[in-house]
Amino acid sequence: MKETINILIVEDHLSFAQGMDLLLTQHPKVDRIDIATNRKDALEILSVQSIDIVILDLHFETNDYDGFIIAKKIKQLYPDIKIMILTQHAKKAHHKRLFEECKVDAYLDKKLGVEETFYAIDQVMNDEKYIDESIKEMLEIEGFMNISDREKEVLELLCQGFIHKQIADKLFIVHKTVEVHVRNLRQKFDVKNSAELCAKYAKYKNANRDNIDDTTSPFQE
Repeated sequence: MKETINILIVEDHLSFAQGMDLLLTQHPKVDRIDIATNRKDALEILSVQSIDIVILDLHFETNDYDGFIIAKKIKQLYPDIKIMILTQHAKKAHHKRLFEECKVDAYLDKKLGVEETFYAIDQVMNDEKYIDESIKEMLEIEGFMNISDREKEVLELLCQGFIHKQIADKLFIVHKTVEVHVRNLRQKFDVKNSAELCAKYAKYKNANRDNIDDTTSPFQE
């Protein structure tokens, strides 16, 4: 690993970027930190500064570009620069696109602690790919979350504490259909009962940030 590390933070929420700056200065090998709040500034800094790692958000308050576009451009221009994605938009589809298409080096949750952030920096500087534990968990859970809209409706109500008959009444379907959906969901989740099913679904929602709308720019499907 190099004796010193220069980092560029690309994040349009300046207060978060400044907080990250203060955190990263505690790393014993970090020598210089620059901040860019948009694509233009990021590329300008890269053209004049020697940067080892770009810490990049995915979501920017513009329809002109996002983190995927920036990552691809940086790798095209500076293939040796390490790119660490730091985001709250953790999605399995994003993971595949980031590593296979954009060639990033790390995928990190914004909730990550200092110790693991520093460990991730060390790993990528040693030419290792890194995914933090919370995102790994999300990827594992989402892998079998291929459920239909009706199954999701049943699951949501089940996790709210409604019994099968109540779910049937709310969805205007027969009781036996609810039982079939719940049985299929248990098989998909590989769980023994409804309590385990709801516990796994809660983890999925928390890890996958279900409140993020996939149709919201710049994350259109």
